[in-house]
Amino acid sequence: MNNPFAELVGFTLRLGRQGSGSCTAALEVRPELLNPNGVVHGGALFAIADTVMGAALYTTLEPGENCATIEIKIHFLQPVSRGKIRCSTRLVHRGRRIAVLEAHISVGRLQVAQALGTFAIFAPRPAPVKAAGGAKRRRLSQ
Repeated sequence: MNNPFAELVGFTLRLGRQGSGSCTAALEVRPELLNPNGVVHGGALFAIADTVMGAALYTTLEPGENCATIEIKIHFLQPVSRGKIRCSTRLVHRGRRIAVLEAHISVGRLQVAQALGTFAIFAPRPAPVKAAGGAKRRRLSQ
């Protein structure tokens, strides 16, 4: 799965098997990810959770289906200033149009964040078809 955002931030994705609803990722802490207090910015942890949950859901999609984040709630449990951040995600529920996933983020054996996300599942809308012949419509007068 090509993911330019994951490459930009610097984490690697490992998708679970097709249909598994699982995915993992790893990210080495580096200075660019730290906030002014010297700990990993919450946005970096949120981004990895969001991306890994979407990738986990991706393993369950049928051809032509897409998904998008509806909302995510994240609990930051411990500050992170060094080490390798790991995120593992699992599918909690998948319906026809909505899915719920959870992500656990850890450094070593210490859990540093937990997230729960809701995602939409949809098929792209077909492009509108233009009328053939370019005929103009006339308004009928009364």
